[in-house]
Amino acid sequence: MRKFKNLFALLLVFTLSISLVACSTNNSSKPQDTTQSSNETVENQFPLKIVDFLEREVTLEDEPERIISLAPSTTELLYALGAGNKVVGVTDYDNYPPEVEDVEKVGDFKGPNVEAITAQKPDLIFASNLSGQEEMESLENMGVPVIMLEAKNINQIYESIKIIGQITDNVEKGEETIKDMETKIKEINDKVKELPETDVFYLVSFDGNWTAGKGTFIDELISLAGGKNIAGDVDGWVQYSMEKLVEKNPNVIITSPHAGDLEDIENTVGYKDTEAVKNENVFVISNDDIIARASNRIVLGLEEIAEFLHPEVFK
Repeated sequence: MRKFKNLFALLLVFTLSISLVACSTNNSSKPQDTTQSSNETVENQFPLKIVDFLEREVTLEDEPERIISLAPSTTELLYALGAGNKVVGVTDYDNYPPEVEDVEKVGDFKGPNVEAITAQKPDLIFASNLSGQEEMESLENMGVPVIMLEAKNINQIYESIKIIGQITDNVEKGEETIKDMETKIKEINDKVKELPETDVFYLVSFDGNWTAGKGTFIDELISLAGGKNIAGDVDGWVQYSMEKLVEKNPNVIITSPHAGDLEDIENTVGYKDTEAVKNENVFVISNDDIIARASNRIVLGLEEIAEFLHPEVFK
């Protein structure tokens, strides 16, 4: 039973990390800006050269009409920008928007299914860090363009939106989406930026005490929401020691819906001695996806976290 629990915890962390890690292991890699600024309209012309998140130049001869998305975050952006009707294949992890349930599934925990992908006759594939280099090279050799697109911070989400908007002839909708995100983020940050910083611990999984450190969306959202991630001293998804948790004594603990039983967490030695538990400041995020996926819905996660940390300004 213990082995099963550990496996579940690792799978949970793995699932969350799908939308957080780019296709390269180099955390500093940043896509070149292939569009103009968000307040300028870019004419959609083909052939079109795109520089993806691996800094590869990909040429699209024609506007794609049959798109495969191998990252749930990219799928969400395609639908948000009005290009959902072009999506002909997604992964088993894709669950938003609801209509994506009817789209052919061409990838799972084991990776992309090349045979299923080619059966959809795509003219563009948006790949993720889990797509598999060998499989993507195989598809490219068949003449299918592959664009690696996986943001790791909010600015890179904006870059993703610009690229998708340009490719799918939805530049204006992309600009509108970026502006909406910027406006919401500024509105939230303006409310909290002058308030005292709140020490926060985000619990991804109680079994193993997994958390989100520096370089994750969760860390960025906590900061924008007027908090300080006590796990900001470590990188990525890690198991955080109970000794350090007790030492840093967070004022607020936020957990994943699947982190574990809330009562067990609050009654555990270490956790029960924190200011967060003593003052009943332990909160459960409504949906993992809104704080882990690199899509425009990330602002919903920011809003929830800000309300947890500073409820007095969000009444």
